[in-house]
Amino acid sequence: MIGFAFDYANAASLLALEPTCALADDLGVDIEWLPLPTAARDAPLPDRDNETVGQRHTRVRAEYFANDTARYARWQGIDVNRDADGVDSTVACAGGLWANRHGVAREYNRHVMREFWAGRLDIEDGDAIASVLRGSGAPGFEGFDFAAELAAHRDSVRGRGVFMLPTFLVGDEIFVGRQHLPMIRWLLTDREGPGPL
Repeated sequence: MIGFAFDYANAASLLALEPTCALADDLGVDIEWLPLPTAARDAPLPDRDNETVGQRHTRVRAEYFANDTARYARWQGIDVNRDADGVDSTVACAGGLWANRHGVAREYNRHVMREFWAGRLDIEDGDAIASVLRGSGAPGFEGFDFAAELAAHRDSVRGRGVFMLPTFLVGDEIFVGRQHLPMIRWLLTDREGPGPL
């Protein structure tokens, strides 16, 4: 099994989703879906003339990351028409727990990720999330009081050593970032051949 900790409003999680599904399908293993809301990031100040060295460094890194995300998304055939600044993914992550409960996590997660990043889904809107869940075959989300369950889930995932996203959990091993998928493949195939070092 591959534990996949992710956030819908995390671009690196978006880019890891399809390669993770492909690896699981190729190896015939299940994915343990672990949606984890992270703190909403405020948009950076646009005034470049008065920015500090630290603010400039943060802006340049963010611009590079956005360009890198766009490049990899394009290669995966994913539309990225927005950023996640200021977005709170709590409701979408609660929907992910509900999708897990009803056995439709993969369909839900793919839909929410792609539609959010394409700019067609408001993941803070409970009615919109409920509609996606119904379309995936998981009714009843409207009555789900998710605060306590999501808090317990967050504590459980953090207790397993997850602090950055996306994170993969394979046995006792923890890997941060999709660049580790070749190593995960190697571990899940009983370390067949030399490791991808």
